[in-house]
Amino acid sequence: MSIVPINEGEGRNLWWDSSAMHLWDPFMDFFPDMGFGSSVNTRVDWRESSRAHVWKVVLPGFANEDGLVELQDDRVLQVSVESGNFMTRFKIPEDGNLQDLKANMHHGVLLVTVPKFTQQPPNTNIRLVQID
Repeated sequence: MSIVPINEGEGRNLWWDSSAMHLWDPFMDFFPDMGFGSSVNTRVDWRESSRAHVWKVVLPGFANEDGLVELQDDRVLQVSVESGNFMTRFKIPEDGNLQDLKANMHHGVLLVTVPKFTQQPPNTNIRLVQID
């Protein structure tokens, strides 16, 4: 890492200039059309239990109908809001059952639940015989 002087010239060598606050923001190159004001307080948690994967996305200030959940190719789950102020993606683990994916939103808290596949017995040729 190196320190580069800003506004060098006119007999001055300033290492910091408060007018330089409008300089290039590297993240705006990736998301040029997204306003991030509403997503500053957004929180995303992922939990795994023996039966499911659960994502909890806190979207303060957004109504229940604003949340959008999309299942994309390659097991990618995209969570966003209709206004475009927030978007994130998750890769769903291979043991997640995409057919039973569920999502609900209540008071700005979105819960996405992906149940795990039920484990099959290691040998499927074994059967249980009823004893009379």
